[in-house]
Amino acid sequence: MDEKTLGIFGTIAVILLGVIGSLVAWFLGGKDLEGNKREILRQMLNFEITLIIVSFLGLIPFVGIVVGLAVLVGNIVFAIKSFQAYNNDTEFKAPAFDFVK
Repeated sequence: MDEKTLGIFGTIAVILLGVIGSLVAWFLGGKDLEGNKREILRQMLNFEITLIIVSFLGLIPFVGIVVGLAVLVGNIVFAIKSFQAYNNDTEFKAPAFDFVK
């Protein structure tokens, strides 16, 4: 898979596919990239895993709607920011725990 397709899958496709898009991009060649492009895909994978964990807070009554909206908006915003960073080959840091090193 070429770098452009990996970038689309690892950044923009997460809006529709969630962590599946990041995992596909990571295992199909994202971990073999070098420099900022690898780091951006790694950051988005970590971000998506963090969102899954945060989404469990949505099970709490009255908190679920707020958390659900925050997760949705955050996912879209950081997907777009990471896509821009990937295309411009600039640094990107998502607010996530480091699950994948």
